[in-house]
Amino acid sequence: MALKVDMEKAYDRVEWPFLLAVLDKMGFNSVWKGWIQECLRSTSFSVLMNGTPSGYFSPSWGLRQGDPLSPLLFVICTEGFAALLRKAISEEKLEGIKVAHRAPRISHLFFADDSYLFLRGSLQECENLLEVLNEYEELSGQKVNLAKSAVCFSKNIRLPDQEFLAQILGVGAVGVHDKYLGLPTLFSRSKIDTFRYLEEKLLERLQGWKQRTLSWAAKETLIKSIALALPLHVMSCFKLPLSLCRLLDKHVARFWWGAVEGQPRIRWISWRNMCKSKHDGGMGFRRFEQFNQALLAKIGWQILTDPHSLLAQVYKGKYFPNGTFLNATARSRPSWGWQSVLYGRQLLEEGLRWHIGDGRTASLLESNWVPQTHPWPLVSNPRVLPEGGDPKVEEVMCPGEGRWNDAKLSDRPLVTHVFTPVLTPFEMWFLVF
Repeated sequence: MALKVDMEKAYDRVEWPFLLAVLDKMGFNSVWKGWIQECLRSTSFSVLMNGTPSGYFSPSWGLRQGDPLSPLLFVICTEGFAALLRKAISEEKLEGIKVAHRAPRISHLFFADDSYLFLRGSLQECENLLEVLNEYEELSGQKVNLAKSAVCFSKNIRLPDQEFLAQILGVGAVGVHDKYLGLPTLFSRSKIDTFRYLEEKLLERLQGWKQRTLSWAAKETLIKSIALALPLHVMSCFKLPLSLCRLLDKHVARFWWGAVEGQPRIRWISWRNMCKSKHDGGMGFRRFEQFNQALLAKIGWQILTDPHSLLAQVYKGKYFPNGTFLNATARSRPSWGWQSVLYGRQLLEEGLRWHIGDGRTASLLESNWVPQTHPWPLVSNPRVLPEGGDPKVEEVMCPGEGRWNDAKLSDRPLVTHVFTPVLTPFEMWFLVF
């Protein structure tokens, strides 16, 4: 089960002694603590009485809203909460969850004052979690807002047990249309219905702009800076349905050409051509479908370049425990998040190639590593290639010398033309064009 915890007046309830104690525990010296303490005490407030200030007073707790330092200080406060959770896990009071046998165990996810806690769906763990929350409230001054908190259960927990555990925690169940950090919490069978709110938000903005008399330059600025960026956060995490992407393109195109309800305007140029770069004769707009895939390709690149990140470890433990990300498949009943990552990988593979180092990992036949041709795999007569297994590039290199083995290459005349000294072997890394 997963518990979404919302703190009531999170910034205003922070106790300064608790913050300073966490700073001390994290190793900050007295000079740093003194600076932060001065930043906290330097603020003052005044109350207007009949339009006249009634004097100034200084607070004794809380963080200022809008101060660029406040989010960082609040994150430090949540380190105390994380320490309490780690202590409960070490004492076996909480277990967290694992999405797969080889995936890492996750107990909590924090983002500023938004928190997700993961635990087993048992009465004992719910009671232990409440003890941790009560202790954190007493130490930090925070208070859980039960009205805005919600819990989500696994399908393996029976409905009567779900209602009982939710009653113990004092929170309601996560709704189908609830969101966390601007993203859908649950996905229905129809993905169009799940992401329908993006179209509604876009139409709301466009309708407000249509009431004004705007120049072409103003329309271009609004489309590029606001309309196309509106679903940016969602598109960087999940794949949007193709029909929804085309519908969003249609709404933006209608706004550009000045069409209103019942009064269509002539579109002198197709929207596909309008989305070309200005160098190629377009306006530089982005199509939502292509933009969505490019953003998802960045997630795939993160998994490739940072395999020790939490995201990469979770996906590897769930979908490719014995393989690599490039060879991973959707498997049975994959999550929509994983399907979105695979969709972005399709674009990533078009410009991804190996830069040869020692040649021990890159496959001689299957890896994209030959720089002169596209898509870059070695293409030749199989009879002249090493037989058996999956030959590596190191088989045509001199061990430890960092150069090609001319003797082995001369034995295979049909592939000699691809082994040119364009690539000097050095530490292997991925390169995207």
